[in-house]
Amino acid sequence: MDIPFHDYLEAKFALDERSLNHEVRSEFARWVFEQPRLTCLDLGTGTGASLQRLLSLPTNAHLHITAVDRDQALLDIARAGITNLLRQKGLGVAEKADGVCARQGQREIVVEFVCSDLRHYQPNRAPGFYDAVIAHAVMDLLPLRTMAERIARWLRAKGVFYSTINYDGETALFPVYADEVLENRILDVYDTSMEQRRIWDENSGGALAGRRLHSVLCETGFEVIAYGTSDWNIIPSRRAYRDHDATCLAALLNMIRNEAERSGQFSGDSLDRWYRERSERLAAGELGLIVHQIDLFAQKI
Repeated sequence: MDIPFHDYLEAKFALDERSLNHEVRSEFARWVFEQPRLTCLDLGTGTGASLQRLLSLPTNAHLHITAVDRDQALLDIARAGITNLLRQKGLGVAEKADGVCARQGQREIVVEFVCSDLRHYQPNRAPGFYDAVIAHAVMDLLPLRTMAERIARWLRAKGVFYSTINYDGETALFPVYADEVLENRILDVYDTSMEQRRIWDENSGGALAGRRLHSVLCETGFEVIAYGTSDWNIIPSRRAYRDHDATCLAALLNMIRNEAERSGQFSGDSLDRWYRERSERLAAGELGLIVHQIDLFAQKI
């Protein structure tokens, strides 16, 4: 059974939290802490994971955040979550038509939610308005050079870009499947589907988005300050999974199977047997998965 996308996004919050690269995250947090006020653009907001992390950083800065996603239902979830988070922090929260405004003493936090496909999104701001742009688990779905050039245009001089959980070319399942060749072919098709993805008549970041993003940023007016791995390690311990890892793993198995089916390269019987065995391993708390990803923190030169 396919898992609704919003449930998958919510389930993987704790997994992402464990996986984010500590050194890269610390560089971003240190930069945020030094800012007296901060204007930030969040690309592909989803259910608000990056917003929650940003608002949980130790800072007294005035914040103005623009959160953009093409899915209004996801933005509604993000808005509810951010409203609750701000109230839990003891801030007075006022809801507006396009977002929320919160105050604590003289400090103001404004979060504006914008439903728009990123292809057509143009900030209602002058170029160079934003101090920071953040993007979580989305750059592999976008044309990297086009987005890097747009991000550079939106940022002020010395503004920063923090991009996390960028897929980078490897998904491995444990233990090794009995027909290792078959599973390797299935996983190769999964990566190939990312490589063949076209967005806005361009190639997306694809299966090697992490390393490609590093290269593109260096070619489009950025200095990469920090980068490192943010691998997912979904590993059962004593036949139990942490947090909501089992849901994440079930969703990923479905994604892999669906791409294999779409490819037309596998017989129904072999693919069904593979999926059934991997699902049984998951149900028994025996299936593990490691996914290679990269986080980057860059500054506009």
